[in-house]
Amino acid sequence: MILLSLLGCMTMDSFFFNGTIVDEYVLGGDIIPAADVEEVTFETSDGWTDYGVWAHAEAADAPVFVYFHGNAGNVDEYWNRVELYWQLGFNVFIPEYRGYGKTGGDASWDNLRIDGESAVDYVMETTGKPSEELYYHALSLGGVPMLHAAASRPPRAASTEDVFANINMLVDDASDLDLPPGWFVDEEWDNAAAAASVHVPLLIMHGDSDTYINPKSAELIYAEANDPKALWHAPGADHADTPDVVPEDYSAHLVGWVTGDAWPQ
Repeated sequence: MILLSLLGCMTMDSFFFNGTIVDEYVLGGDIIPAADVEEVTFETSDGWTDYGVWAHAEAADAPVFVYFHGNAGNVDEYWNRVELYWQLGFNVFIPEYRGYGKTGGDASWDNLRIDGESAVDYVMETTGKPSEELYYHALSLGGVPMLHAAASRPPRAASTEDVFANINMLVDDASDLDLPPGWFVDEEWDNAAAAASVHVPLLIMHGDSDTYINPKSAELIYAEANDPKALWHAPGADHADTPDVVPEDYSAHLVGWVTGDAWPQ
């Protein structure tokens, strides 16, 4: 009873984010030439200055790939993913969220959505391409800004990876307690509901051995998503390690969705 009383006084909003404020990014690696890496800033719709990094493709007509990273760490923590997408031939932009990295500020539900939409606005302005010519991909927490941006600024296609359906399901799985909705979180954080507002081809990927976010989340998001859509449970993959566990299958699914070759007819 004491534990539940203490938990009732808390919300996950204040500690759900796990970014670190830094002065510099350590991108590292020898895969992407330094000349093709560009750190930039962009203004958000509410007047904040966000950071982001480009990994410019060598081909001028390369697909523009906007990557919304997860909650654990900053842009540089996900640089190996950027390298992979760059190697697949994509022109990659990874935006930073408030409360993370060089962007600073406070992480919140509202700021996360604003940062995601503003990142897409920046990419459109910089590349001169409408959103319908861009591709969005989200890992875990990145599903929140990506799905909301996809609803208001529809891309050519999009994909999610290990994204939670809603925050209450995530809390229940983590705590083994059947808690009422809103016990920890002030906002709904409902990615399944957000997917219902997205009207572009959507690929939903999830490791079938994910011990952090229940793979059933992918099924809930898939159920709400609009056609054309596809669901892939990566065999043997835990949270955020699908490219390491089944690299060839992962790349094939992603490339097929970016090019449109894998869209259901």
